[in-house]
Amino acid sequence: MYLYNLTLQQATGIVCAIYGNFSGGKTQEIAVARGKVLDLLRPDDNGKIQTLLSVDIFGAIRSLAQFRLTGAQKDYIVIGSDSGRIVILEYNKEKNVFDKVHQETFGKSGCRRIVPGQYLAVDPKGRAVMIGACEKQKLVYVLNRDTAARLTISSPLEAHKSHTISYSVCGVDCGFDNPMFAAIELDYSEADQDSTGQAAAEAQKHLTFYELDLGLNHVSRKWSDQVDNGANMLVTVPGGGDGPSGVLVCAENFVIYKNQGHPDVRAVIPRRGDLPAERGVLIVSAAVHKQKSMFFFLLQTEYGDVFKVTLDHDNDRVKELKIKYFDTIPVTSALCVLKSGFLFAASEFGNHALYQFQAIGDEPDVESSSATLMETDEGDDSLMQVHPSGIRHIREDGRINEWRTPGKRTIVKVGSNRLQVVIALSGGELIYFEVDMTGQLMEVEKHEMSGDVACLDIAPVPEGLCKVSLHLQNLFSFLKSRHRSVGRMVQITLLAFFLNAGLQNGVLFRTVVDMVTGQLSDARSRFLGLRAPKLFSVAVRGRRAMLCLSSRPWLGYIHQGHFLLTPLSYESLEYAASFSSDQCAEGVVAVAGDALRVFTIERLGETFNETAIPLRYTPRKFVLQPKRKLLVIIESDQGAFTAEEREAYKKECFDDAGMGENGKVEQMENGGDDEDKEDPLSDEQFGYPKAESGKWVSCIIRVLDPRTANTTCLLELLDNEAAFSICMVNFHDKEYGTLLAVGTAKGLQFLPKRSLAAGYIHIYRFLEDGKSLELLHKTQVDGVPLALCQFQGRLLAGIGPMLRLYDLGKRRLLRKCENKLFPNTITSIHTYRDRIYVGDIQESFHYCKYRRDENQLYIFADDSVPRWLTASYHVDFDTMAGADKFGNIYFVRLPQDVSDEIEEDPTGGKIKWEQGKLNGAPNKMEEIVQFHVGDVVTSMQKASLIPSGGECLIYGTVMGSLGALLAFTSRDDVDFFSHLEMHMRQEHPPLCGRDHMAYRSAYFPVKIYELAVFTPFLRVLKSVTVRALCEKHPCLLGLDVIDGDLCEQFPTLPMDLQRKIADELDRTPGEILKKLEEVRNKII
Repeated sequence: MYLYNLTLQQATGIVCAIYGNFSGGKTQEIAVARGKVLDLLRPDDNGKIQTLLSVDIFGAIRSLAQFRLTGAQKDYIVIGSDSGRIVILEYNKEKNVFDKVHQETFGKSGCRRIVPGQYLAVDPKGRAVMIGACEKQKLVYVLNRDTAARLTISSPLEAHKSHTISYSVCGVDCGFDNPMFAAIELDYSEADQDSTGQAAAEAQKHLTFYELDLGLNHVSRKWSDQVDNGANMLVTVPGGGDGPSGVLVCAENFVIYKNQGHPDVRAVIPRRGDLPAERGVLIVSAAVHKQKSMFFFLLQTEYGDVFKVTLDHDNDRVKELKIKYFDTIPVTSALCVLKSGFLFAASEFGNHALYQFQAIGDEPDVESSSATLMETDEGDDSLMQVHPSGIRHIREDGRINEWRTPGKRTIVKVGSNRLQVVIALSGGELIYFEVDMTGQLMEVEKHEMSGDVACLDIAPVPEGLCKVSLHLQNLFSFLKSRHRSVGRMVQITLLAFFLNAGLQNGVLFRTVVDMVTGQLSDARSRFLGLRAPKLFSVAVRGRRAMLCLSSRPWLGYIHQGHFLLTPLSYESLEYAASFSSDQCAEGVVAVAGDALRVFTIERLGETFNETAIPLRYTPRKFVLQPKRKLLVIIESDQGAFTAEEREAYKKECFDDAGMGENGKVEQMENGGDDEDKEDPLSDEQFGYPKAESGKWVSCIIRVLDPRTANTTCLLELLDNEAAFSICMVNFHDKEYGTLLAVGTAKGLQFLPKRSLAAGYIHIYRFLEDGKSLELLHKTQVDGVPLALCQFQGRLLAGIGPMLRLYDLGKRRLLRKCENKLFPNTITSIHTYRDRIYVGDIQESFHYCKYRRDENQLYIFADDSVPRWLTASYHVDFDTMAGADKFGNIYFVRLPQDVSDEIEEDPTGGKIKWEQGKLNGAPNKMEEIVQFHVGDVVTSMQKASLIPSGGECLIYGTVMGSLGALLAFTSRDDVDFFSHLEMHMRQEHPPLCGRDHMAYRSAYFPVKIYELAVFTPFLRVLKSVTVRALCEKHPCLLGLDVIDGDLCEQFPTLPMDLQRKIADELDRTPGEILKKLEEVRNKII
């Protein structure tokens, strides 16, 4: 089995974010890390964030920092990753790429306890950087410049301390004195030697200052002092004439100012009134904003409350630390305060937001900015009107020039850019016009066609040129040939170096145009719909794009070197054109039926469009109701209040605020168009109130119509009961038809030891054509039923380590048989015929067989590798696909001879009496696919995303990314992409220094295969290095999973490198791009 892995949607969660002048000048950009992806964002003056660059680094980004050398005009990016290397990047604005300035190796790869990379701290003056590990190791690099003003980096200076855990690291602003760094540390050396646990209970955290002596080139521990054991974060305080220097220590319930030789200044973090007494308040993100005359800090708690912190100081002495409530926004992983007055809030598990400061003093109002797009570039103020009888050119000064068609001929088609016009007359004559240096429209050339012109377009004038060179003969001969062979073209448009044509049979036809000779080559096609596509040129983010209107609208555009053709989530349109106004700077005006629509196109580069439907609690699982195609969803939350309790508390807050502020809240409730005013205390914005940890709330079932987003039925669970599993089941008794089974637990506790009051399986029947539910009965079980599945007219339930088979009774479920030999906890169950595929939370898959004559469940095969399952999918009779919590996707298959032997055993005696192996089942499954995704996969599903597309295994991750695994159907494709991946690994290594193959083998080696067909290929390899590698390790040529993300970086390479790789593959760069586009079009 050979698969092609492609990420369809990049991760959306942001782990860390920094900001700075990375492109030079006064413009500030934001660099964000989304797991294994590094993005560079830029907010414009109107508050719209644009993605400048997105790079997959094939590694885990653990930390980010920015620094600027003294006197420099731009910032550098420092990255700590799992590569065991520190990497310094510089953004190249001209090429729109990250240039690797330095890469220094200091340790092993992987996220290890004692290998630095988890923490980064930079000297505020840009003279040194410290990179630290979770435990023991810290390294300091001195940053400087050489005689050519190029950045230099020194050898690492050690600041290690064994048996020490680090919690936070930051730079200390001490002006131009020796650079200093601060760290929160815990020494556990005594706790390691004390078996009673008393030393561990008495262990104390310390704040330690490290000093880099630039003269001696040495790092030493300068000062250490005890801090609160709840300390978790350090924030640098401005110094060197801008402030008192030192650090803010963020601890549980407190913020403390500390500095060497200065007494502690402590302030209490304000608490919410509804917060339970046992819950503390921790700071999770912070930002500092510094101006010439003042500075302040923004600290956010784990509940979303943002506090403004200021220091009342006299030179180096701090008199008072003030904490004032500022606002509440969703919990973030990083806060970035920009000089333009915006606050970028990055979240790991929520929505990101860009806020604008209205004030920073007594009235701290923070509210989201309005979304606007960038303005388009306009030419001169002259206008041109083309009508059937001629052309009217209205000059900037008001003069009007007219051109009339000869005789009784009329203009039937026209194509134009800002300097050129081509018109087609009835009868097939083409006339070409240009605007001369004086602004006059002049007739230049004529050409006679053999028939009427069906479509016409001219490319835009590239920047720096005065006109587009026309090669009419090449174009016309091509159009004639396509007219005969494919079908009538209804419209064409030129986009970049491609000619796009819409054919009458619903196909979009694209071919490359040589802008020097005009030759046409490398034709490609894609079916868009049943209607003949109409093509319209539009402007999107200041660039030319193509709108294709068929049965549905499509947008074609260039995004980071790739041509993307994406369907729009909009109704069918007839005509469209670019539109710009004061209210809509860059939009599209279109005709839909008898309506005129104006809309904007946003979020370029994203494959999917999603619609958010608010729910009461966190959705856990859902199933599809087969008859009405309705979604049945279970929701539950721990440590939360019910919806009724939240509303009651909110009303109480309104009443208190209304009495305390003379009806101010009442006025907000009664008026205003702003959405926030309708619900000033929305849970999404201010966070859900917290209850004690042992309390569960659960909306057991929500029946939802996905077409209208309407909830037709809502059932709430009471008495601390929560739902964990759900499935549709058809019992042998057909009295009630399709029923719904839901597994719940009451009083579930995880700490200090997992316990529960009781587990239940609820059985519901559908009423009102599937729109509502009625409880038939519920059955108590002695565990949490985490997995339910229908099996041969009965119900299979995974209850802890037990697999049970139930039948339907009048008042409860009837237990028929069970198997208690599973090692830990059953989390998934799949069935096919008489086989049962059970997923264990810790021990991968187990294959079972049900012997109806004996009424017994037997385990006949299992996996030899322990896996912490997070997702599973049944592929075929012998094959299962799974994912573990370490970010790996794998396929296991039962050997064919074992499968045949199991099926051909009529008595089942072999299964019953055969001796187990490796403390498990008698047979072991074989691993046929192994691939490290780099993110925890939470769901897997087989689907075809487009009509006539290939069937793929679609997976989603906890960070929000979506990917697909497509099975190859041609051995030639396997050979081609294997070699392309091999060359990309060698010629274009990952940006942060991680070895690509080692990354994809982070936990288990990727499976490799040897092909004899590659031997003749080695003889024609022109690269001595690649050839030597392949001759030494021929198995490296092929992997069972081709990394499409790596292959798709080919268009971003410099042209000379593209040609080099193409020559090695005996292809042209255009052919490789076409191949990449074809495989992508099979998926989406």
